[in-house]
Amino acid sequence: MPQLKHILFPVDFSEGCRSFAPTVRAVACRTAARLTMLNVLELPSGYYSNPYAILTFKDIVSSMRRERAEFRKFLAPEFAPLPGVRRISKHGDVAGIINDFARRNEADLIMMPTHGVGPFRRFLIGSVTAKVLHDATCPVWTSAHVPEERDPEQIRKILCAVDFGARSVEVMQYASWLAKTFGAELRFVNVVAVSESWTVRCFEADFIDSLIAEAREQLTKIQSQAATPGDSLIRSGDIAHSVRREALEWGADAIVIGRGVITETLGRLRTESYHIIRESPCSVVSV
Repeated sequence: MPQLKHILFPVDFSEGCRSFAPTVRAVACRTAARLTMLNVLELPSGYYSNPYAILTFKDIVSSMRRERAEFRKFLAPEFAPLPGVRRISKHGDVAGIINDFARRNEADLIMMPTHGVGPFRRFLIGSVTAKVLHDATCPVWTSAHVPEERDPEQIRKILCAVDFGARSVEVMQYASWLAKTFGAELRFVNVVAVSESWTVRCFEADFIDSLIAEAREQLTKIQSQAATPGDSLIRSGDIAHSVRREALEWGADAIVIGRGVITETLGRLRTESYHIIRESPCSVVSV
């Protein structure tokens, strides 16, 4: 059973960060985990290797003082109900410091917005968030990649996307624990990745049916191993689009996915995980 004792919340004073704060507070309250807010000031590229950087030192120090003064007040009313909230300021590479701080301070969960902006917000995840997702060794809870965050106290349905990887049991158990924590309904889904053009001919449709039957059998087996109650279903098509569609049709308030392990080919954040987070209509917990 997962234990959530320490939540790390990187903040950058953005509107996305402000709108995600109620979700962070709700999770901290539900789990009684301690909360650390981390603000990282990123110095200009090449600052340390530039021999003339000393000329801008006073401006850098001034910026750091202003940001730290703002940080002391940032979201203070939002987190007033939480005891012992720590506020840590650092400077350097943002994503690197977030992941290093999480490892060194044994954070059990990193919570941060995705920073999708503008008319193409569904197709862009902020570079810092993407790097954190790729390198983090603990679960990462990202905000919904949509303009408005849902009411965090209304997490009533959790969808767990299962990919039959080596960590499927662990991911399903994490989703089950999260559902119990919020008193939410839980549903598991596996998507058989097929092209829509395959269904044109009858023999291709029969082949897809056999893939779905095999996936259904495998999902039942893994769910039994994980000892996680909940509805389970199989869908076919594009993975990210199918997970998004299922979340919308069922009205999911959060999605749980596996992110892989750092020793795997393509690193920790696999392509489909990235696409699911990018397309999701609700927040995503990547384990």
